[in-house]
Amino acid sequence: MTRFPHLKQYVREHPDNKMAWYLLGKEYEADGQEGKANYCFNKAQGVYEAYEHAHVPEDILAEYETKLHEAAIKRQQLAKRRRNWLLLAVLLLLAGFRYAEAPGIEASRVSAKSDVPLAGDPVVPSIVFTAAEKDKPASIGTAAAAYLQDGRRTSAFVLGMERRGKWLLWNKELPVIAEIEPGEEAGESLIRSFDPLTCDCEADTSGAQRKAARSWTNEQESLAALSSAIVHYRKNEGKLPESLSELNRPFPSNVLSGSTPVMGKAFKTMNGVLKRKAYGQEVPSLSEGGRPISAATLGGSPYLADPLEIIVDRSRHRLAVVSGNILLRNYEVGLGGSRTPTGTYAISDKVVNPNGKPNGEFGSRGMQLSNTDYAIHGTDEPESIGGDESLGCVRMNKEDIEELFDLVPAGTQVTLTDNVLPEETLMPKQRFQSEQRQDQTNNKKIYKWLN
Repeated sequence: MTRFPHLKQYVREHPDNKMAWYLLGKEYEADGQEGKANYCFNKAQGVYEAYEHAHVPEDILAEYETKLHEAAIKRQQLAKRRRNWLLLAVLLLLAGFRYAEAPGIEASRVSAKSDVPLAGDPVVPSIVFTAAEKDKPASIGTAAAAYLQDGRRTSAFVLGMERRGKWLLWNKELPVIAEIEPGEEAGESLIRSFDPLTCDCEADTSGAQRKAARSWTNEQESLAALSSAIVHYRKNEGKLPESLSELNRPFPSNVLSGSTPVMGKAFKTMNGVLKRKAYGQEVPSLSEGGRPISAATLGGSPYLADPLEIIVDRSRHRLAVVSGNILLRNYEVGLGGSRTPTGTYAISDKVVNPNGKPNGEFGSRGMQLSNTDYAIHGTDEPESIGGDESLGCVRMNKEDIEELFDLVPAGTQVTLTDNVLPEETLMPKQRFQSEQRQDQTNNKKIYKWLN
């Protein structure tokens, strides 16, 4: 009788399903309730006659009953998600939003104060972006709240990230899961959700919009590298850098491996914001005259707010770059089994062509961990990637270590542990790459890392 409540509910919702009536009758019959069983058999009509005389094997009936049970569970889950979405819609309506193209939800127009122009910046992008977890309506509600705080009368695209355990997966081709835009009337905002849980639809984005979304994800990676570099520079030097060039000095002062055009444009504003925070001063919002660090981001601040960190998963032979719970990269690496330690380190030296060789045992890039004999580096044995052949260091493929070298600054925290990263690798086709590189070789030292 474990599935009895679901069968009973199923026949209420599908009174014409004679097989369901028959199975419910069999449940009553097994429970000794002959009156109710006969009633169900009468409802089953020809199915009862056919199955009773054909002596259908019990396992076939059990399989059919299991399918009905699973279908009932799925309907309950979907109904719960729709109830949650409806509650979210009501809350957003109270905040001044109107829904469009959301099945089953009808709402009147409601006024909201969201017509504040962007202050302090002559260039207002026609589209701004943010990102949120896919298949989670509440995340769209969070984006809608940010839209009100942003105050700009422009369209906003919400890009969707998939979840793997505790991680949200970042990539260059994130799909649009919602669009927020000014309404037809002054002070009104409109939400279009493309969440598959509530809408059998998808965003009709143009090639230009998809290109803008890719440009936005690239920008966020540059801003994450820059903000992380400033944080580590301040920790090491006791002050903020005065110029971008202070982060791009030759070895051994190469906090960054080089810069990007995005870093050049954002440095002054970002440094100013971090300076105000360092002195405990409030940072004005866009509506209060503040300048955006990233004009194309909802709210004007970089989306990847937490400093970049590296996590090495020994059990899965993976190395990830993360910002908070957002996983930007997940590379396959070679390790040394128990010879690779666990613990927390920081990148001390960042060296191009360790020991003067681009194709030696340490490959074209090396990043030493807390001045120990352990390092993350390339290898002249690419077949060892995925195995435990090193003496303790972390080995990476050439294009992976070169991207990692450009993406994470000196001082980045490195945690070596077990069973924390997903199995699937995550690398973009178009790799992150610095420009305007400085000299980062070190011909004065012979590295003796535990290769």
